[in-house]
Amino acid sequence: MTRRSGPSVMLDRSRNAPPLRALLLRLAAFLAALPTAFAPAHAASPVVRFITATDVTPRSFQVVWLAGEPATASLRLFEAPDCLNEIFAAEITPFPTVSGDASIVTAAQQKGVMVVRAAGLAPDTEYCVQTVTTSLFSAQTTTSPVPPLRIRTEKKTTRARAAAVGDPNLVAFGNDLAKLSITRATPDAPTAGALVLVKVSGASSPLSGFVGDAIDDDNDPSTPTTLALFNLNNLYDAVSGESLDLLGGGGEEISARALGGPDGFVTVHARIVPADTALSEVVVPLPCRSAPATACDGRLGDADADGGVTLADADAVRDFVVGLLAVPACGVCADVTWDLTDDMKDALAIGQSATGKRTLP
Repeated sequence: MTRRSGPSVMLDRSRNAPPLRALLLRLAAFLAALPTAFAPAHAASPVVRFITATDVTPRSFQVVWLAGEPATASLRLFEAPDCLNEIFAAEITPFPTVSGDASIVTAAQQKGVMVVRAAGLAPDTEYCVQTVTTSLFSAQTTTSPVPPLRIRTEKKTTRARAAAVGDPNLVAFGNDLAKLSITRATPDAPTAGALVLVKVSGASSPLSGFVGDAIDDDNDPSTPTTLALFNLNNLYDAVSGESLDLLGGGGEEISARALGGPDGFVTVHARIVPADTALSEVVVPLPCRSAPATACDGRLGDADADGGVTLADADAVRDFVVGLLAVPACGVCADVTWDLTDDMKDALAIGQSATGKRTLP
């Protein structure tokens, strides 16, 4: 009997092997039987923080917040006080801009800077509001806050009709447009998509404006600008709910924050409203209390102005509140709760940030 060679033996065995299709079916069944721990995890919903109502008027308001990843934004409105009946008649506009510049919208989405305007509302009416954030990566959605945020529209606008009715008690002011410049790390750092929030003492809500929206510093839209434009006509008195007329007497403070700025952290600015010149012009708010700009600008939470946020900053605010410190080195930097007042709430928030228990806006 002649012994077969090696290659012939291998060919003979191949006749008894299962077909390729059967092997693939067995492999698929094996993979399906693997423990779920080996299955890909579901993408998490976007992290949302710093939900703030801005530009509240008798007929509209905006909601600003930060997303932890590139995302799109929308709002859900409900009737108050139960927050159960959803309102569909309102005009919801994500990422509203004055100029209609689509590049600003795209940049804001990539930075996680969310802005939505609700219009067509009733004056002096409370609404329940939830933000809707949809990740551009996973399409996962976060609806927040729970329970909903409550926003009341203002009572009435008096400034716009001042000239028409000739009422000396309703005199409009001329410095109704203001511009602010944010800080950036390098001269050519991109600022598109950054949003600046401005709070004025006595006003019921802050104003918001995208950097470079309908304003530029060199008439060349292809180069980055640091300027943001604000319509001070949208300010309403926190007590009366009517238009807030600014006198410009040196006592009206402005505190500004840049969200999604190129520095990697929020910059703050303290300014005062300039005197009314009775001219229709874009005004530049003045440094606070005639101090140099470096004493009014800095990193949020850096009360001692040393360039970092540490427990020493929380101690500085505490010492100021109890009377052991006359004035913080950067008082506006200490105002992390953004109520134009340095108090123990700010000290607590700064301390939590310094120990990693909280993230400042």
